[in-house]
Amino acid sequence: MTTVLVVDDEFLIQTVLADALEDEGFAVELARDGQAALDCVEKSLPSLVITDLMMPVMTGLELARALKGRPQTRSIPIILCSGAHVGAAQAEAHLFVAIFGKPFRMADLVSKVNELTGRSG
Repeated sequence: MTTVLVVDDEFLIQTVLADALEDEGFAVELARDGQAALDCVEKSLPSLVITDLMMPVMTGLELARALKGRPQTRSIPIILCSGAHVGAAQAEAHLFVAIFGKPFRMADLVSKVNELTGRSG
């Protein structure tokens, strides 16, 4: 089963994303910040990461840099989903395969996840 790691400090966002992805047949792991996400990745490599930008402990940008800096995780596609601070990530857009501003259309995000994981959805 294809696993997607959802990283967001907002429980509601985690739940909505997890429900939508699980409905599509994905296994979903959840992390509340970038450091918790790195801990998850140490246990099992996800096929894709969806992360928020502004989170406590470690931001989504710091998480993306850490993942891209490790040989075993540098090929994992990372989607950024963030609100008002999306512009801050544009300078390092090369770290992400897609950037979605909040609010976003769930159908668009799920379609992108299906595309990136090679699923027809």
